[in-house]
Amino acid sequence: MRYVIVILTVTFFLIWDGLYNQGRYLDIAIRDLTHVVRYVTGKG
Repeated sequence: MRYVIVILTVTFFLIWDGLYNQGRYLDIAIRDLTHVVRYVTGKG
């Protein structure tokens, strides 16, 4: 049941972000994640 709630929450966020914000928050999250990965792996 826990996984269903998590999947529904993520799906709802993605739909909301795509419809009302043109994917802005998802774009920011991916950019930040990329920076963290580069920092951790030392490729940046």
